[in-house]
Amino acid sequence: MYMKALKMYWNNLTLLYKIIGLFAVPLLIVVSTIFSQALFNEMADPEFSLVGYSLLTVYILLEVLIDGWNFGGIYGKNFQGIALVKASNTGMKLYGQMIVTDSLRRIVYFGLLAGICMKSVASGVIMGAVVTLAVMVSRFFPGYMSSLLLSYIAPIVSVCLVFMLYEVNPVVHWMAALGIAVFATILTVKFAVRSMERSYYDRER
Repeated sequence: MYMKALKMYWNNLTLLYKIIGLFAVPLLIVVSTIFSQALFNEMADPEFSLVGYSLLTVYILLEVLIDGWNFGGIYGKNFQGIALVKASNTGMKLYGQMIVTDSLRRIVYFGLLAGICMKSVASGVIMGAVVTLAVMVSRFFPGYMSSLLLSYIAPIVSVCLVFMLYEVNPVVHWMAALGIAVFATILTVKFAVRSMERSYYDRER
């Protein structure tokens, strides 16, 4: 069942999103980090790549902004994909699993990238969780205005949380990161299922 949801998730992503969001930007972050660390290895903190971190912050903005290409308006009552949910007895469960896959993919991506450019996977998990929450809010609206607004808010919140927890005890850091990630994922799925149920039974909000 989950493999079917994974395939459904992949097919739901636009080609442009796959190229930009899944491959081009993450690759740019990794390559830029490697080169910047090689060129500026005498910096006070050689493990922290300012170039890589800056690009990672831009990636936060981009993730929120372009999510509408795939899931824009999915929580709205007029979401067009509800036809696919109604077409199968397992459609709603598949959509729920697809949302979980999207959230986990985002958290893992940011965790790995932060581990490369700032040697802090936990910080990346926090970033991914904040992006997941921002994306969740933007999905209630089919247009780009909400995504645009949240794409500016998400990096600010992420940077604040990351630097607040960057120097704390690693155990506390990881507990906070996992707590935020679990909260973001559960809340995202809860809203998705709730919205799809209302659309399924043609109920108004």
